[in-house]
Amino acid sequence: MLPNHYLYRNETMDLPPIVDAHRLPAAPETADDFAVLLAARGVQRTVLVQPEPSAVATDAALDAADSDPLVAAAAVWADVTSRGLGKTLRQLERNRKLRGLCLPACKEPDNHWLTQPAVLKGLREVAQRGLSLDVIVEPRQVSSVRDLAEAVPDLRIAVAHIGSPFIARSEREPWGVHMLNLAPCPNVWVKVSGLVTLDTEPWSAAHLRLFVEPMVRLFGYRRMMFGSDWPNHVSVASYEQVLDAAIEAAGPMTDAQLAEVLGGTAAAFYRLG
Repeated sequence: MLPNHYLYRNETMDLPPIVDAHRLPAAPETADDFAVLLAARGVQRTVLVQPEPSAVATDAALDAADSDPLVAAAAVWADVTSRGLGKTLRQLERNRKLRGLCLPACKEPDNHWLTQPAVLKGLREVAQRGLSLDVIVEPRQVSSVRDLAEAVPDLRIAVAHIGSPFIARSEREPWGVHMLNLAPCPNVWVKVSGLVTLDTEPWSAAHLRLFVEPMVRLFGYRRMMFGSDWPNHVSVASYEQVLDAAIEAAGPMTDAQLAEVLGGTAAAFYRLG
């Protein structure tokens, strides 16, 4: 039996305040239902992530963030290669909840898109403004995240979905080696998010643990944060199941470690106070 200070999620366990560090925009008519769902699970704040390469979608996401008291921070898409990036960032920063940008690098055919000169130039400006970067990559691009982190050391980077390993295929390499090389970069964090949809159906928390547990050893709890990836998971798992799976996959934790993963890390990364 585990000592009392080591925890797995169970029906009677009191969880620390939760920050859902990765939820997506959704239809306005779902907002009330989502708020009720979050309250029932003890989620006090969320981070709205807008990865679609569309200025219209970004504006809509920031408007939604402004009107939703449960959204504490937003990371949105912007064209970092644009000559008008500075003006765009100034406009985005008018929103009090903006904390950074989100780039879906996984949609780029170039494995090293993140380190193209125009992209690096734009991300240096992002870093200079004190903004962070959420990046969605596939395993083929994880090494470019390391190169970016080394090229722009002042840029705080959150890797969504622990780098999107091919969980359904039980394929841990070369993803694992790339993450091993990325972990020494102190300006990189990882999100335990979107994992149930990367697994087979039915998914298994024990299977997810094969991928999450190595990240615990590499990044530590202070550089790991829970994200639901709502509403992408709703066809395969409930919100509570996603939360439980993340806790179980991260392995036995002390109270302090659990508090970091479920809220403390996100609060620090997104400067929530």
